[in-house]
Amino acid sequence: MPLSRQLTSIVVVIVVAALAACADAPRMAAPHVTVDNVRLERINAAEATFEVTLRLANPNAREITVNAVDANLTIEDVPVGNATLVSPLRLPANSEATALLRARAGISAVLRVAAEMSQRAQEQRAAGQETRIRYAVSGSATLDDGLPVPFSRSGEFRLGAQAGR
Repeated sequence: MPLSRQLTSIVVVIVVAALAACADAPRMAAPHVTVDNVRLERINAAEATFEVTLRLANPNAREITVNAVDANLTIEDVPVGNATLVSPLRLPANSEATALLRARAGISAVLRVAAEMSQRAQEQRAAGQETRIRYAVSGSATLDDGLPVPFSRSGEFRLGAQAGR
């Protein structure tokens, strides 16, 4: 058999073996992301810090590391800021864990949020309703293999209570 034909046969065998190995590798499912809590952590003369707690559920039979989360936080349709993961998170196999994000907002955003919350609270009280504040968190979590997991969640929380509960 000529050398080029032998090389072609070897390459075909290697490609077939590689494809077979990939076919046997289990696909990793993306974790499910929910918003557990949104709260104002602190405020001073120049800025405010908001905390967002995410609950991540890992449906896989192996542990996953979440290296980064980058998300936009809005409250009452006012962009508050970019929320980032405080520290990497190990997500156990077939289990859940919580991730803490922080967002810093300038005082102008805080004042706009306060005005919107006040107006909404007045409207709801006038209608005899409990005061509920709207929030939205959307972004992407980056897993240890570089896989981005986009998410977008919105909801309401009672004024003075935790979001998502």
